[in-house]
Amino acid sequence: MNIPDEEIYNPCPRPNPAKSWIKPEDLPKCSTDKTLPEEYRFNVRRWRLEPGYIKPRKLFYGFGVDIQDFIDYHQRHQLPRPPPMEQASLWHYIIDDVMEDLNGHCCFELERILPLSPKYDYAIALYNSHRLSVTELEDDEEEDVIRTIKERFGGPIAAQKPQWFFLLEDSIH
Repeated sequence: MNIPDEEIYNPCPRPNPAKSWIKPEDLPKCSTDKTLPEEYRFNVRRWRLEPGYIKPRKLFYGFGVDIQDFIDYHQRHQLPRPPPMEQASLWHYIIDDVMEDLNGHCCFELERILPLSPKYDYAIALYNSHRLSVTELEDDEEEDVIRTIKERFGGPIAAQKPQWFFLLEDSIH
């Protein structure tokens, strides 16, 4: 069933951490400090030279967001209205539109991931721990990207500090 135009921006319930199958006490501790703990630092040199080297688990540094945050962004910035489609497809369309708009405003390629988190549906990542040494921005550029993300999203994201997230998929296997 296609969603009528007037219902495109109907609210999406935010995740309720109390009802999540992911319990905060079961999560590995993720830092809001950009410096990675030693056990998560990927050593490219060792990986190339030591056949037995095992890459550490990949982490992503960024902001936790909900589907509602994407809907609010899309509406606030008056991005082009999606074509008629079903609800789930509509949300994916809106999320893709927002990511494209945000990447353009940041002049940086951000990544959307599914984090291992009871609080967020998605995370918008600036970096992942395996490529941090290659993709890390200069401090002033990083500040601009973070400021742009916070300004464009507003609301709860503006109050967040970036943090490290584990990938949900890595935790299910």
